[in-house]
Amino acid sequence: MDRRHFLQSGLSALGACASHSSFSFGLDVSSNFVNVAKSVSDYKTLVCINLQGGADSVSLFVPTSNAEYNQYQKIRQNLSYEQSSINPLVSNNENLDGLGLPNFISSFSSLFNDKKLSIVSNVGPLREPTTLSMIQANKAVLPPFMNSHSDHENLWQTGFVDVNERTGWGGRLIEAFNNEGTLIPNNISLKQSRKFVRGNSLDPFVVNAGEIQNLTHYVDWETNSDKPLRDMFNKLTNKNDSSLDKSYTKVVNSAMNSNQALKRGLQTASETVVSYPLTTGNVVVNSEAESFNSQLKRAAELIEIAPFLGHQRQVIFIQLGMFDTHDNQAAIFPDLMKLLSDGMKSFQADLEARGVDDRVVTATQSEFGRTLTINSNGTDHGWGGHQFVMGTPVQGGQVIGNLPEFAIGSSDTYQSAFIPQYSVEQYGANLAKWFGILDSEMLDIFPTYNRFDNVDFGLFV
Repeated sequence: MDRRHFLQSGLSALGACASHSSFSFGLDVSSNFVNVAKSVSDYKTLVCINLQGGADSVSLFVPTSNAEYNQYQKIRQNLSYEQSSINPLVSNNENLDGLGLPNFISSFSSLFNDKKLSIVSNVGPLREPTTLSMIQANKAVLPPFMNSHSDHENLWQTGFVDVNERTGWGGRLIEAFNNEGTLIPNNISLKQSRKFVRGNSLDPFVVNAGEIQNLTHYVDWETNSDKPLRDMFNKLTNKNDSSLDKSYTKVVNSAMNSNQALKRGLQTASETVVSYPLTTGNVVVNSEAESFNSQLKRAAELIEIAPFLGHQRQVIFIQLGMFDTHDNQAAIFPDLMKLLSDGMKSFQADLEARGVDDRVVTATQSEFGRTLTINSNGTDHGWGGHQFVMGTPVQGGQVIGNLPEFAIGSSDTYQSAFIPQYSVEQYGANLAKWFGILDSEMLDIFPTYNRFDNVDFGLFV
């Protein structure tokens, strides 16, 4: 067994639940980004929920009038939602007249009507503001690798059109602030290592949403029953002639110290008094439910103990999967969206019960939406999609921007995919401004932001 595999598998076997995601050894990494190291006195957390697989969010707005509903049903056929199940939205948006959300996301309807949720219409990766006529004239205007899950997930997480960029805009957000004195890193992923929270000098800090084990410093491993593992680790870390081994020792010790600090902090967190729904009625979706709700619960705890951890700014990454609905969408997608909306509503209630809701914004992202047309039992990879922004600081009850025309042959679509109205940069920049980034600093977070209009979505109070 090589040293890397030994250390990674060995720590996993010991139950390491909070660790740096990689062993970097100080390799040279180039970057165009500047760490401005802003100092702040308040507390804010941005929670990103990644809807992995490409969520069919544009289909969620359903006409309530008979004539328009019939046109919608002709397009969506067996994937249409029953007219009787649609909850009309209460909003001042003129473009929402005669539209509603399906009953399976009644939690979103409730949050929307209570002014705690807004929806940003039709967001996606763009090289520049793009129209159908521009695409028809020159296909090079399209972002690279259209329809590729991994590449468009990268574009969303890096925050601009460069599939080779190694950092994420959430990580760059954290590096824009003075993070000295934190007990654990504040660029946190609750679902494996993710580029979104990777900075130029900060690796994603991965925290297990389950139980945090009581790891001790390696010199105290005499109490560990796994003597071969302990002996091998000591042989590696006791070498004096290899800087590689010293790097391993430093990273492992740092992970253990962070684990202990995290465990101490979580012991001060309040017990959850909110019920998180763990089942949806769909056996397939239930496999995601426990993981998703565990991530939300852990995020609420981390936000509450931010002062203990020295986190005046936090970025937390959460993931919900299974949105690649080529087949069986009629059964899977409604239950997934119910899980998402019910979970987010419970998360908001949990934050309110802990008294920290005024410093938290939760926002979704997904690599792309789905196609307008269907392929019998599902939908294909699209482009633009709607995103949900929730929180007490949010000026809720709005749909930001214009809803794309839900019609075959519309100028709002290219090959049945919705052409994004807003870029990832514009979406992220509005969240970054709430987080404390100034317009003059925005290019440090989104290096191609100046290609787009500086649109204030009016999302925040």
